[in-house]
Parts: sequence; structure tokens; C-alpha cells
Amino acid sequence: MFRTTRRHVLRAALVGVAGTAIAACTRAGSFSPVPSAAPGSASSTGGKSAAPVTITHWDWWVTQGPTIDQEIRFFQEKYPRITIRKTTQVTDQYPSLLQLAVKGGTAPDVFLIPGTPDLIEQIGQGWLRSLDQWATAEWRATFPPYSFAEGSNIFQGKLYTAPFDGPSPWLQLYLNDRLFRQAGLVDARGNVQAPRTWAEVSAAARAITRAAKGDAFGWGFGDKQKFVLPWQMMMCQTSGTPDAQTSFDLRTGTYTWASNPVFLDWITFFMGMKRDGLIVPDVMSIDDETARVHFASGRFAMLIGGVWVQSGWAKTNPNFTEYTVVGLPHEGPVPTSYFYRTPGGVGFGIASQTKLPDEAWLWFSWLNSKEAAIRWVQAGQGLRVFPEANKLEYARTKPYREYMQVALEGTRLAPAPNLRHPTMEQVKPQQTLPDIQGILEGIYTGQISDWKGALLDLQNRQNAAFAAAIKDAQSRGIAVDLAWWRVPDWNLTRDYVQT
Repeated sequence: MFRTTRRHVLRAALVGVAGTAIAACTRAGSFSPVPSAAPGSASSTGGKSAAPVTITHWDWWVTQGPTIDQEIRFFQEKYPRITIRKTTQVTDQYPSLLQLAVKGGTAPDVFLIPGTPDLIEQIGQGWLRSLDQWATAEWRATFPPYSFAEGSNIFQGKLYTAPFDGPSPWLQLYLNDRLFRQAGLVDARGNVQAPRTWAEVSAAARAITRAAKGDAFGWGFGDKQKFVLPWQMMMCQTSGTPDAQTSFDLRTGTYTWASNPVFLDWITFFMGMKRDGLIVPDVMSIDDETARVHFASGRFAMLIGGVWVQSGWAKTNPNFTEYTVVGLPHEGPVPTSYFYRTPGGVGFGIASQTKLPDEAWLWFSWLNSKEAAIRWVQAGQGLRVFPEANKLEYARTKPYREYMQVALEGTRLAPAPNLRHPTMEQVKPQQTLPDIQGILEGIYTGQISDWKGALLDLQNRQNAAFAAAIKDAQSRGIAVDLAWWRVPDWNLTRDYVQT
């Protein structure tokens, strides 16, 4: 259906704009954990053969791992002859490891589809098997409308995956309640006064740092793995850009790192917090997981993260429950843009190399069942594509309920020109370095002093790469037009009505 996760970056920026958790048992008596055979399944007994078989499964989910493990147990109870062997790979190495496995002929039977290379490239390189022989009309009808769309999960009429996540902002702001109270940032009822604007973030960070007298800071993160700095810049997502991850703007059909002032405004704001000593000093030498532990232990008061951090704390800091979840702060008094969703969606896929396609489909369809989706939500792992799973009553903690409220209110429907022009997927801009991670790293460490110049250089390089990609596609006989990437009547604060 609709995608607004961290797994959906450049491809979504060009064709629709996108913005991608720990064990818990299901509620007693809520429903049977072992559903009947899914529509479109090979058989209710587990494939065509009666011999014991093993299905290999890959993902990069650490905090979500126990919930997947629970689904494996339930699945193996239903299909005792099928064993699921799960491998959780390192997040930043996952695409490379999967590519090596495919080249070596050892691809996992079922795998979580990475954001790179683009899905259409993975299909073109023969990574994925079409699901059409099992994904019947009856099976597809179990999903909400617009869950399957050409240019998203259907290519040349063939379906390759199904939407997993539900529509939600994939990042939120987390507040350490104890540090906020220590700084007196509470209302008359004693509730934490959550910052809603960048100015309020800065003021809160200053008050917290001052009150802690060197023992704690207002803001923190961990960028050792070199992907979290751009998460901080995602505060631009609610401040006037349709895509803070790539800066691509479907209203103009261009990258806008310099032409949209919000990015330079954010750098000025954020570097001001650094200059004033409001950010943890060693953010560049600690990783994201360590930063989360430091947040829970009270080293700093504000952290940008996704819903997965909640289940992570349940494992690493089980006594840490006093925190608040709010939407990402915006530059002005009200949001001027949102996280966006488009038809279709990507989740798991079945490898073209699998020698057990029917059994792989059974596991794939299990993961994508409504029953599994409800358990996922109840376990605190985030929203799923099925509205029936996203009920506030399933929230088992106050922070998770707050997350669900943010998620249910924080997205808008974006234009999806790729649905009308599927050949847009054939346009593949070459990556240009340094990218925004490298530029932000240079700015934060003082190696880049001309902030606007660096943003303009990146904008120019990416726009040139985009124009070259369009020309390349046209030279290959593919009908594409730059005008398709321009939707000038898009109001960022409202759902876009597709015409």
C-alpha cells in the first residue's frame, strides 16, 4: 500500500516521494496464532512434498527479531515439516551481502528487500521471483485498496512483493521525561512540555543542559555507522520539503538542497546547538544503538528514532519507561509539509533461485497475513498495511500509543506519476559523492565551512545526474519526459487527489 519508511529513498523520490521493535506475546484469547491456509497457498499441509525441508530467511531486523522468531514458531507449529532458518545481517552491509549471495547461487529463499539497488534493478538482475502463480485475486483482495501498483511492486504486469509497513512517519522525537522534569519543563499537571518547533527544541536543550550541570545534554545521536546525521535533518520533513531524505521536489522536478532554504535553515539551527554545547560531544564516535542506551540512561534528553527503539529499550533497558513520543518538530508554528505515502509498497520477496518455491510462498504469505500483522502491532513493532491491525487498543504502553497517534496523523497522500508513466522506473541517476551524509559530516566536524556552497554543489551534481539519466533512458528507446516529474499543483499540507 503506502510507504513512508527508511527503506524507501531515491526510487521513491523520483516516482512518488517517501518520506522503513522487541518481542511480546499476543494478547491471551485475542485470536488464534495459527491461521488457516492463506488464499493462494500451495497447500494447507505445507507445499507439494511431504519430506522435511528448510527455508532460509534473511532480514536486517535486530530489535524486531524476537517477533519474527515468534512467527517462525507459530508457522512451524502449523507446518511441522518446514523449518525456517533465519539470518539477521548487519544493516549497512545487508545489500552487499545479499548481492554476493545471489552471485554465488546461495540467495535466501525469502528475504527483506533492500533499498539498494532499486527494486526494478533487482528484478532485472534476476534476484526476485514473480508471485503471480500464488498471488491470486482472492489473496490480493485481503489487502487494502491501492496495495499493489505498477511501478511500485508490479513491473510489466508481474507482482514481486507486497506492502509490509503501514503509513506512518518512520521517525519520531523521543523525550527523556526525567531530564525534562529535572529542568522544570512540565505543565501545571506535571506533564512534559514537548517542543513542537526548532526554537522550542533549542530552548529545551539549553534548559536541560544547564540544569544537568555537565551530567547530561539536551540532544544526542550516534553517527559512527555514518547514516544517522541525515536523520537529524529529517526535521525538515515537516518544515516545507516533500522529501528531506533526498531533497527531490515533485512540484519542480528537481533536487532542492540549496534552492529550498529549509535545509540551510536547519543546518544553522543545528550547528547553533552544537556551538552552544547542547549536543553530546562524542556523537561521531558512538553508534546508533549505543546512543539509544545513553538516552535511556539519562545522558541526553532528546533523540530522533523510529518505533524500533521502543522494543530495543525493552531489551537493553527494561526499567526505562519514562519517555514521551511526539512528531518531529517543525521550523515554524505549524507543519508546512508531512511524511508522504503512495500506492504500492515493498516488503519481503522470494528469491528466483529458491528450490522450494511453494514452501517459500507459504512463509511469505504467513508474514503478510492479517493475523501476523496484528501480532506485529501488539508487539510494539509499528503499524502494518492492514487497518484492522492498527488499533490504538493494541498499544500496550503509553509511548507506543503516542507513537500510533503520531503515525495515524502524520502522513499525507502524495502524487504518484509513476502509476500513469511506469517507464519512469527506467530512469536511473548515478550516485554522486559526497552525498548528503558526507556533506553533513564535513559540516558537523568543521571540515566544510561554506554550508550553502556545499548544498548548491550537491544540488547541481544530482540535477545533472538526473538529466543525464533521462537522456540515457531516451537513448535506449524508453519513452520518458521530464514533465512527468513535475506536479506544480501539489499542496504539501493536503492529500493529493490523483486525477
